Amino acid sequence: MSKYCNNCFCCGHYLVPRYKRLVNNIFSQNPQHSVDRNNLERLRFYAIQKPEKLHKSFRYMSEKIARYLRHQNLPYVILGIKAMDDTVKSCRAQLNTFIDHYLATLHLLLEERDDLELIEHAIHSFESFCEIRQEAPNYQRDYEFFVDRFTQLCHDNDPINKIRFRYLGLRGHQALIRKTAGDELHNDVWKHMNQIIPSIIFNMKVPNQNRTQDLSITTISPEQVMITTETLTENDLNILANTILKDLFCRVHVNDIPTCIKPVLNHLDLHELWTVVDFPKYIFSEIMNSVKHHNSYKTIDLLLEYLELYCEKKDILRIKTCIMQVIHVCLMFAATNTGVESTIFSGIARLIKCLEKSFHNESRRSKASVYIQDEQQFQNAVIDGIREFMEKLRDYQIMEVMHIIITSLPIVNQDNENKKNHLSDVNLKFQLLLLKTMQKVATTYQAKHHDESTSTQTTFPHQLFDPLIKMMSASVVEIRLIILEILILLIDKRHYADKIRKIRMPKDISQLNLSAATKTSHLVDMPFMKKYGPQFLPQLYNCILMNNNTKDIFYTIYCLMNIVTLEVNDQDILVDIIHFCFEIQSTLLTTIDEDYKKLSKINCNCIHALIAAYFNLMSKLYGIEAFSAHVDEVIQSRELSAPHLLPPNAFQSTTKESLSKSLSMECLFSEKIVIDALKLSHYDISRFDRIIHKPG
Repeated sequence: MSKYCNNCFCCGHYLVPRYKRLVNNIFSQNPQHSVDRNNLERLRFYAIQKPEKLHKSFRYMSEKIARYLRHQNLPYVILGIKAMDDTVKSCRAQLNTFIDHYLATLHLLLEERDDLELIEHAIHSFESFCEIRQEAPNYQRDYEFFVDRFTQLCHDNDPINKIRFRYLGLRGHQALIRKTAGDELHNDVWKHMNQIIPSIIFNMKVPNQNRTQDLSITTISPEQVMITTETLTENDLNILANTILKDLFCRVHVNDIPTCIKPVLNHLDLHELWTVVDFPKYIFSEIMNSVKHHNSYKTIDLLLEYLELYCEKKDILRIKTCIMQVIHVCLMFAATNTGVESTIFSGIARLIKCLEKSFHNESRRSKASVYIQDEQQFQNAVIDGIREFMEKLRDYQIMEVMHIIITSLPIVNQDNENKKNHLSDVNLKFQLLLLKTMQKVATTYQAKHHDESTSTQTTFPHQLFDPLIKMMSASVVEIRLIILEILILLIDKRHYADKIRKIRMPKDISQLNLSAATKTSHLVDMPFMKKYGPQFLPQLYNCILMNNNTKDIFYTIYCLMNIVTLEVNDQDILVDIIHFCFEIQSTLLTTIDEDYKKLSKINCNCIHALIAAYFNLMSKLYGIEAFSAHVDEVIQSRELSAPHLLPPNAFQSTTKESLSKSLSMECLFSEKIVIDALKLSHYDISRFDRIIHKPG
């Protein structure tokens, strides 16, 4: 009997299965001594030799931990979870055989809501498990409990350990994202974004300038984030939350972007965070920096959808303006860092629709309404966003956006009689605002191309050129003037405009300080003008003969005619424009067209002055001596016959009336005399043998 007693057969020791004895031996008599490593190695070796016993070993270990937990024997609980964690790492190849028992044990530990130490060890173990890559995912596995629990921890309000609980919750979400987000065969995490993302944003705030560099952290291992001290601050929460948000959007697929963006928008709405616009701008700047660049358009598209919803809510304007400012941030990122796609161009068209709707909403409000100022702030935000976005684009993209803007305008080329019926004050205001935006962008475009590297052919694709020249004869003076200014800015690559803006009659053109580059041939522009000249000149013809032209419009037309001639620097184009001037003079004297009979005497004289100044400049600039002599003779004869009509500096006068008195209505130059002058200078006049039909 002593033999049996010594071998403990009497108490059934050898009747206990070996896997249970190995598990029991892991737990040392003193839990403070940690896991018995020798016995743990024996358990691992046994599991490798008999993998079918691994499932039973884990089930038994889980039962022991649960029993210790019920009896509040916390040291043995912590010892057991460490042993389980080590076993998971060493037996990862057979993970699917025992993982359910492992996750059930973590479930029990996380339910201990007030025990920070247990929760910390559970999340540390969960992080270790999430680092393991599985070859064959278990599609039946559900992480819903873990998402719920981590979300609760992220919103914890414990008066003492609030920051530490929230930090643990963020770590849990981070581990789960890394476990499942990158696995194309297991998309479980994406259906929980409505809980995960608000939890992350809840713990974020706009960082101070001096802490911005801390946000460069992109990965945190479980060993780095184990809580060993109580020195955590809210800034640590912000850094970790920022890291998780960027990590999530780095992994997101284009089809899952809406799943991630919509919870962000809902959270900002629910907590009324739009009005403090720095925070949503910070959130979306981080998102745009993290998401794959070729997918960034999807974020902008979702924000535009959200803005369109708010455009229907007429009394929530401040939020609408803030959303636009966020879109502005995203557009600037897309223009600078990504290839702008057609979807973003369509987004510009959608912004213009929102802008137009805002103008109509403003017109329907009373002038005393408190919402008018908010509408105007929204309109300014849209315009600033479009303008700054365009300034960051490449040349061909700028032209594409300008085309979108100009085709978005309502029809403006209406007769004056019908203008009130077809063009309301709201539409006019809307059109002028968009055209002024185009004018500012054209100014930036001109400044970028001081090296004359861009041809007119690339500057004016026909999609943009056609609507621009059609609007040259718009009935509204303000629109006509802006269109002419835009054309000058886009054509004037050598910055002549400031020197030849005023209608003057200098006998010595050196006073104009035109650069020596004037005589440089610009071959790339010739085919464009020869192709589109017959389309351009008729519209310019109609523009010159509009009865409501102002002094500024005559100055701008004069400038445009000179710049077109100088930039192309082609004899045929010069001859065409000279003949074009003859046609206008002939029309003023002989036409029976009722429309042009309405031209006032003031306007007729202004047109003659414009033509005289153009002839004077071109004849002297191109050195056509006979032509120049004839111009001087005509002007001198006018001065002698009617000196009171040509006061000093008449063509720089400040009023249209004084400008018109500078020349009489008589035709200053006959076609025959000028052609003879050109012959004498051996200039090519072969194109004068054809009669150009009156434009228009």
